[in-house]
Amino acid sequence: MANTQNLQRQVAPIEAPIQFDRTQFTPLLVEVDLFLRVSQARESFAVNGSGLTVAVLDTGLRTTHVDFAGRVLAQHNFTTDNGGNAEDASDGNGHGTNVGGIIVANGNHRGIAPGANIIPLKVLSNNGGGSFAAVDKALGWVIENRARYNITVVGMSLGDSGNYTTDEDLVNDAIRLKIQKLREAKVAVVVAAGNDFFAHSSQQGMGYPAIIRETVSVGAVYDATEGAFEYRSGAKAFSTGPGQITPFSQRLHPSVNGRTRTDIFAPGAPVTSSGINNDRGESVQHGTSQATPVTAGVILLMQQFHLRETNTLPAVNELVTWLRAGSVVIRDGDDENDNVINTGLDFLRIDALTALDAVKRHLRKRLFYELMLLVK
Repeated sequence: MANTQNLQRQVAPIEAPIQFDRTQFTPLLVEVDLFLRVSQARESFAVNGSGLTVAVLDTGLRTTHVDFAGRVLAQHNFTTDNGGNAEDASDGNGHGTNVGGIIVANGNHRGIAPGANIIPLKVLSNNGGGSFAAVDKALGWVIENRARYNITVVGMSLGDSGNYTTDEDLVNDAIRLKIQKLREAKVAVVVAAGNDFFAHSSQQGMGYPAIIRETVSVGAVYDATEGAFEYRSGAKAFSTGPGQITPFSQRLHPSVNGRTRTDIFAPGAPVTSSGINNDRGESVQHGTSQATPVTAGVILLMQQFHLRETNTLPAVNELVTWLRAGSVVIRDGDDENDNVINTGLDFLRIDALTALDAVKRHLRKRLFYELMLLVK
C-alpha cells in the first residue's frame, strides 16, 4: 500500500510571473538558444520533437495561444479553478504557459522542441499553489494515457520548498511509485530542484519531488550577462553571467549523495516565453521552473533522434548519462557574485549540441560492437 502522507502536503506557491504585452516579438528564446546551441543542434541532427508529446503538470496553459496552435492534444484540470471543469486546463496564473512555451512554442516564440505536442495537466491553481494529491492524480492520468498520446516526457516545475539529501524514506511514496512506473516505460519525469537555496541557509539539498532518484532533477544557471537581481526569497545576484548558478537554485552534489544528486543545470533566469495576456502574449520568468522545461525540450530532441535511428525510445538512465556526458562543467563559486555561500564544487550544465552528439557516439559504438559480434 502506497504511503499517502505526502499527498496531504501543499505544493509551494510559485514566484509571481512578470507579464508583458508586446507588439513585436523575438521568435526564439534568444539567450537560451544561443547559450545551449539549440538551433545548431536541431539543424545538425534534423530534430524538432515532432511526433512526441510532453505532459506539463502546472497552472495550466493558454491553449489558444498561437505558440501552441494545433499541438494541444488533450488537457485536464485537477483543481477547482475554471468552475471545476475537468476538461478546462486554462491558465489564470501564467507560470504553466511560460513553461509550456519554453518546451514547444512555435509561433511568436520558438521553444526548444517546437515540433512536439503538449498536454497541460492543471495541478496548480491560479494563485500558484496546490496539493500533491492533484499531482498524484495527474501522474496516474499520464500512466493511463501515455501510449494513446505518445507522451515521452513529463515536466513538473513544482515542489514543496523543502531541502532534502535523500529519498530513503520515500520507498512507498505514492508519487515516487508512479514516477518509477513512468521511468520503466521510458518516460522521463523532469523536475525542478527548487528555488530555496538562500532560504535554507546555503545548505545543499533539493525539494520534493526532485529528490526522488527516478526523476531528472534540474538546477538553474543564468544564460547571459543580465545585470543584478533580487528575489522574493531574499537571494540576490549582484551581477550575472552565462553559466553562473543562480543564488536561488537548490543543488545537491554527488559527493553528498550520488543517488539523489542534481542531475543537470540549465538556463532558468531570466527566460522569455509565452504569456497569458492574449493569444500572442509574452512573459519573462526566473526559476528552476524555467530550467526544467529547457531540459525537457532537449530530452525530446534526444528521444526523437534515438527513435529515428533505432526505432526505439532510450531508457531514462541512458538519457541522463548522455545529458551529463555532453555537458559543460561549471564550478559553483568561481564567478558567482551573490549573497549565498557557494559550495566550491563542480556541477554539470546542459548543452543541446553535445548532448545529441553523445547519443550519436553511443549508437555508433553499439553498432561497432554488433558488427564485431557478426564477424565473430
